[in-house]
Amino acid sequence: MDGTRPDDRARDSVKLLDPARPLERFWEKLAAARERLLILDYDGTLAPFTAHRDDATLYPGVAPLLLDLQRQGTRIAFVTGRPAEELARRLPLSAVEIFGAHGQEYRAASGTLTRTPLTLQARTWLDEAAGRIAAHGFERALERKHGTVAVHWRREDQGGQARLNALAADLAQELPGDVQGLAFDGGYEFRARGRDKGTAIAELSAHHPQALMAYLGDDLTDEDAFAALPQDGLAVLVRAQPRPTRAHLWLHPPDELLAFLGAWITAAQ
Repeated sequence: MDGTRPDDRARDSVKLLDPARPLERFWEKLAAARERLLILDYDGTLAPFTAHRDDATLYPGVAPLLLDLQRQGTRIAFVTGRPAEELARRLPLSAVEIFGAHGQEYRAASGTLTRTPLTLQARTWLDEAAGRIAAHGFERALERKHGTVAVHWRREDQGGQARLNALAADLAQELPGDVQGLAFDGGYEFRARGRDKGTAIAELSAHHPQALMAYLGDDLTDEDAFAALPQDGLAVLVRAQPRPTRAHLWLHPPDELLAFLGAWITAAQ
């Protein structure tokens, strides 16, 4: 350590949302922790949103910091709306746990992939919903993942966004009991019940019971993860604009995100 406390370096790079959870206290706990676990969302958190999802890449400077964190001994895991295998191909890291499709998939650090079984009713309804969306001419806005059907309207003009929104609202009126509808930044998703980012955090907590952990996320789907963190866990909202949240801190990407990751490295030395 160089004598500068990590909270001094990051003090101007965070907005404390919970005065009862000062960042300095978390850094002190991190320095003393036997195991450290950093859990990350991808889109909107580590990578900016793009009109084409395939174009979403990490903010400049994030990849080397993640590699430094992993080399230093911090465990890194991801909880994302993307399919787990798709995210794994986009990451500069290996041997990380990934919960994909909002927890419907789990890719172990070894690379083994498992998926949550779906009920026949949920699978049938999701198939039919995807067919209706495509039949209305929105195939390019459709994303199909295990246990989910999502529509993204960032690429649509104002009229297309309005029609997609209305179609999603109509489908939401017909949900069976084992499927739920959820809005997210730039779209709407239908998802089999029983799994979400909160259940992913609960499983990671069970996998690593001794770990001090933090979760970084940006949108409403990340609120389940924030709520599921252990009592000493740190919930961090990463987005350009604040919103009501359970998070303890708010970071404006990318500069404040980079500063936070750098401060973690300093604290863990």
